[in-house]
Amino acid sequence: MVSCTRAELERTMQIWLDANSRAEATDDWRCLADCYTEDAYYCWDIPGGLYEARGRENIRATCVGDAMDPYAGWTYPYEKIVLDEHKGEAFCMWWQTPPKQNGKPAVDANGKLLRICGASWFKYGGDHKWSEQRDFYDFAKTMEFIDQCADMNILSPLALERRKERNTNLILMLEARLAYLRKSVV
Repeated sequence: MVSCTRAELERTMQIWLDANSRAEATDDWRCLADCYTEDAYYCWDIPGGLYEARGRENIRATCVGDAMDPYAGWTYPYEKIVLDEHKGEAFCMWWQTPPKQNGKPAVDANGKLLRICGASWFKYGGDHKWSEQRDFYDFAKTMEFIDQCADMNILSPLALERRKERNTNLILMLEARLAYLRKSVV
């Protein structure tokens, strides 16, 4: 565990939030990779396991690169941030929000703001950089949210392509699971 002061952890989080703002403004999330140590680890849950990346440049290419490219114009505002300088950790709650529509925040048919909640845990690695990050979100709800955005023609062509790939893979996974369940009740 890397020890740090409260001020050091607060400064590290501010550097992260500033990079997040730059990423939103430029539609390029790769600058976030500069906030990680060279040997950083980043993961999030996916059906059947974890999506994992090790190393700053791998994170730049995948987690904040290829995985975020479909979401140009989206924002990820942070709402809650909890810092623990004794453990050198931060836990944050954020929103995933689609691009504005006609200059206004995207809303559903009932006028409710379109957004979905996610969270991130960070481990401090020294020199105002993170050595680990783990994202948490409800995969099924997030996929429903992405589908809702697709139905409202909010998704980019790349996001629609990735959605199709995801849905194809999910169908295969669910068909295999359903076959197993059928065998277990016979």
